[in-house]
Amino acid sequence: MRTVAAAGALAAMLVACAPADPGGATPGPSAASSPLRVAVVGDSLSFGDSSVFTQEGLGEGSYLFWALGDDALLAGGTAVPGATSLHQLERVTPVEADVLILALGTNDLAWGLPFGETASALVSIAGVVDAPRVLLLSIPPISDDYALDTTAYNRQLRALAGEQGWEWVDAAAAIREGAAWAPGATDDGVHYTLEAARKVGEAVGEALRSGS
Repeated sequence: MRTVAAAGALAAMLVACAPADPGGATPGPSAASSPLRVAVVGDSLSFGDSSVFTQEGLGEGSYLFWALGDDALLAGGTAVPGATSLHQLERVTPVEADVLILALGTNDLAWGLPFGETASALVSIAGVVDAPRVLLLSIPPISDDYALDTTAYNRQLRALAGEQGWEWVDAAAAIREGAAWAPGATDDGVHYTLEAARKVGEAVGEALRSGS
């Protein structure tokens, strides 16, 4: 059983990564080839080492740096380190997008939020953005020090995707070994290394472009 102290310690580490002035993304550049417009609502795993959450500001530590490109641009959204789905429901605004990527859950699990609250917030976020396609991403493992079961949590997320008609993307499979982190995929038990971000981004990019 996870202790309250352990959850608090993990949550504090996640929140400590938050930028001083987090905000939503602004529209990215357009391209003559009518690129896929992608909205993202996430946390530190989406923000990574970005300077600002825009197409131009994405850092290589964000899986989005590797997932997007000339044919798929960040159209808007919000990614704030330490944020839960409830926090992001308060921040999200409508975005003209072809696809919405929902990449939340790690902080919800760390804080011990009931999954029903997370599910309701995710559905509401999707309703605000109102994109034709929604991709719900799996969350990566969390260090064994906190005894949080991400395998069971991902099963719940996958079931939610099925109920809502969303596309389930187990992008974290690329950096897992069994139920744990693959060697070299994390430095702190929570966040991706640069190589892990690349692998996750490639998986997300493939899902974006598959249209299925």
